[in-house]
Amino acid sequence: GALNIASADYASVSGGAYGRASNSYASVSGGFVNSASGIYSSVSGGGFNLASGYASSASGGYRAQASGSYSSVSGGHGNTASAASGSVSGGNGNTASAASGSVSGGQGCDTGTAAQQWVVGGSGTAGCSTTLKN
Repeated sequence: GALNIASADYASVSGGAYGRASNSYASVSGGFVNSASGIYSSVSGGGFNLASGYASSASGGYRAQASGSYSSVSGGHGNTASAASGSVSGGNGNTASAASGSVSGGQGCDTGTAAQQWVVGGSGTAGCSTTLKN
């Protein structure tokens, strides 16, 4: 790798360029300008991704942000998992802002703030198909 920084106990950066692992047990595995700043967080490839929540992960894609504790973004572009245990699997500009909420894909979809809200896909908030788990 090139110009990578692992600046905390047990943090690691393996490959890629401009990667930064800045908290305990954080890891960056390749990609370009990726940052793992949460404890136990990880970023696995892609570009300009950030995993800042506790035990959060961003696995590829571009401009992903996993900021909730235990949150994950698995790919796509500009996706955000900001709530605890929230996840976005792909698509473009999607947000999991509900605790345990999930967006499977689509564009511009958001779970809203109701806990355990799932979005299957679609385009724009009105066109996204949602399900609330009882």
